[in-house]
Parts: sequence; structure tokens; C-alpha cells
Amino acid sequence: MSSFTGHLVATVAIMCLGSLQFGYHMSELNSPESIISCSVSKPGSVPFEDTWFGEHQFARCIPMSTEQVGLITSIFSIGGLIGSLYVGTVADKIGRKKTSMLHCVIYFFGSSLNGLSQNYGTLLVGRFVAGLGAGAALVVTPVFINEVSPPDAKGFLGSMNQVSVNVGILLTQVLALRWCNNNDWRWLLLTGSILAVVTLVLIFVYVDESPMWLVNKGYPHEALRGLHRLRGGEYHSVRSEVSSWSQPGEADQLLDEEMGRETANSPAPKPTAVSLDVYLKSPEFNPSKIVATGILILQQFCGINSIIFYGVSVLISIFPSHSIIINCMISVTNAVVTFVAAGFVDRLGRKPLLLTSVAFMGIATVLMGFGILTTNPLASIIGTFTYITFFAIGLGPIPFLLVGEVTQPRAKASAQSWGTTMNWVATFIVGFLFPILKSSWIGGGVYFIFTGMCILTFGFIKTQIPETKGKLSYEEVWNK
Repeated sequence: MSSFTGHLVATVAIMCLGSLQFGYHMSELNSPESIISCSVSKPGSVPFEDTWFGEHQFARCIPMSTEQVGLITSIFSIGGLIGSLYVGTVADKIGRKKTSMLHCVIYFFGSSLNGLSQNYGTLLVGRFVAGLGAGAALVVTPVFINEVSPPDAKGFLGSMNQVSVNVGILLTQVLALRWCNNNDWRWLLLTGSILAVVTLVLIFVYVDESPMWLVNKGYPHEALRGLHRLRGGEYHSVRSEVSSWSQPGEADQLLDEEMGRETANSPAPKPTAVSLDVYLKSPEFNPSKIVATGILILQQFCGINSIIFYGVSVLISIFPSHSIIINCMISVTNAVVTFVAAGFVDRLGRKPLLLTSVAFMGIATVLMGFGILTTNPLASIIGTFTYITFFAIGLGPIPFLLVGEVTQPRAKASAQSWGTTMNWVATFIVGFLFPILKSSWIGGGVYFIFTGMCILTFGFIKTQIPETKGKLSYEEVWNK
């Protein structure tokens, strides 16, 4: 892969920090939930009154009921939904780079409110604002990666989005080993502010605008230079790829016009990006809509966030002394397997990995439900780690990269925005209902609902999703 340059790798890594923050915020309440809500008191090394927070009159904890904890957790998804719904339009208007910088600013304010909260209302607002940032990041990051990745590495680099989410989840769990106590839980939440500032600076200093966005805005010459800087290699191959993003002959004409007008500092005619409203109403985009809506809703309905949001509370009834450590091990498994599996996405294809992933997840949810209902530690551990492993090889990383591959270039941001919004709706439903169902007469049987969803997802993948491996254009994907 001659186009696999250091500059490309660094650019993708920096952009993925937005997804890392999403994973961080998604899991930040998992371990300290009972301490923050005053359900459990876990003293630190010194009395709380002697800590910086205690000396400055911060509350040791924030009293919350089970329903309030569920809303605090799931309001993050509502913020994500709203952020995802509109960010595609914003990204098409101001660019991928500026939109990524904007979500860093939103993350900063959300994290700061979370860490400095004195009451339930402030924590609720902070989680909502952090969700807005996460919604934006989850749309713009996969779009940007898809637009800059070489055709033979789209699967691998696209999977880095999910790897970053998992690294963010793991970072939360590792920090919780030290900070999950009365004195330090606020540092766990405030770390998100530090991550936001670091990401903002790196994007501003190092990342260039997406070449495909530049083409869509009528600046193909800048796109050509930017893509060559990212990819290296032969200049003519980069020009051919830039040309392929537009209608036949259109990009070459724009390139010639742009080069002729460069001294006059006048942009070439601008191809029109597709708005979310047009994307949803036009039958031209129906194949993309079916895939984006179905796979990103079903990804959540298969139950992953029952573990990400509530893993500690689920495991504590079976492993009361080791639940946080086991949850950390789950996060390690998720991150490592996703990274290793990324190397096979471009070799084995998207569809085989998705089908294998969902089949074994269905089996694992049966074991998890049985393990919880019978308080069987062996079934619970095998089921949980099998579920996480097979989620990581397919249903975790592939859906977000798949959306861009089944959509026309001019509609990628709107498609990602719509699919991610649907993902957030499903995330909210699972995040809000899971603790209620688990604490009802259903108990661990809630995992059998996820088994049924895995069966439904298998059928959807089999019948509705095309294989995109090695396909260079929308027409190739859909055989048009």
C-alpha cells in the first residue's frame, strides 16, 4: 500500500480522538454510578473534606433514584441523536475539519459541567451536552475517514473508528480502577475536558480538510494537492480518484478551470451536496437509507450497550468483589479484538464478518441470560466474553464504515447523519429500558430479547446488505 503514508495514519488517528471521546463518555458512569448517586460510599485515601473538592464545598455525591440514574445515562443518547441529526448539514457547509473542532468545544463544556456538577439538573445538562458532541463526532469521523482512505484500505482504516470508541471505553475503565471512590470520581468526568482540548489543538495544527469535501465545494485543485499529501505516490493516480468523485468529465473540467482561475482566487462552479431533507425524500437514495437505518438500529438492539452502560451493575450480582476488574477486562478484549479484526475486513469482506458476528452473539446472549437467571458464573463469563469478541469482529466496526460505502459521494454526510441518528434512538431505548426490564420479573431473561434481535439482524444482513469489499464506486456496489 504505497498510499498508506505516515501523514495519512496520523491524520486518521487524530480524527479518531473524537470517537475515543464518545466511548469515554458512553462508559464514564459505568463504574462510579453507585458512588455518584450516593447508593454506595467508598472512602478514598484521605477524608473527603481534606480533598480539593471537599475544601471547595463540592458535594461528595449527588442523590439519585434508579430512574434518575437511568435518565442520566440515557440523556447522553438524546444529545447524541440531536447532534447527529444536524451535523451532516453543518459538515457539508463548513467542512469536516471545522465541524470536528466544533465537537471538541462541545465535548469540553459537557465534560466540565459533568465534573463540576453539584446537583442532578447540572449533571443531566452536562451529559446532554456531551452527547451533542458525541453525536457530531460519530457522524463526521467515519465520513472523513471514508473520504481520505485508499480503496484497498477503507475497511481497515474505517474500523479504526470503532477501535477508538473501544479505547475510550477502556480508558474509562482503567482510570476507574484508581478514581472510583468518593474523593476522585469527579476527576474521571473532568478528564473528558482534557481530551477535548488536546484533540482540538491537534486537529487545528495537523489535519487538512477532506479532499472530497473540497471537490464538492468546487475546489478540486486544492483537493488534488491535499489528497496527494495524504497518499503520496503517483500524481496521476490521485487525479484519477478525484475525477471519479464527480460525474464523468466534470471533475477534469473543474480541475482545468480551477487551475486557470487560481491566480484570480475565484472558486470553480460548486457541485451541490445532498441535504438531509433531500436524502430522506428522494427515492434515489432508498438503497442507502435501508442499509443505514437497518444496520445501525439493529446494532444497538442486539444489546451491546447493556454491557457498556451497565456492565458493572450486571456483573456485581455474580462477582461482587471483582466486577470492576472484569469490566475492565471486557473493555480490553473489545479493543484488542476490534483492532486485530480490522486487518481482515478488506480480506474477508464486510458481509461474512457481519453474519459470523451476529450468529455467535445470538448464542452468547442465551448463555448470558441463563448465567444471570441461575447465578452461574461460568455461563456468565463465557457468554459475556464470547459476545464482546464477536461484536468486535463485525457488528461493532463495520456498520459505520458500511454507510459511506453504500452511498453516493455527494450524500455521504447526510447518510451518515441519518444512520447515526437512528443508532442513537436505538441506544436511548436500550439504555433506558434495560435497567427497568432487568429489575422487573424478566430479570436476566432480558438477554433472550437480544437473542431474538440477533436472529432478526442475521436475516437483514443476509437479504438487504450488499458486499462492498473491493468495490470502488456506488455503481459497483449496487451493480448499476
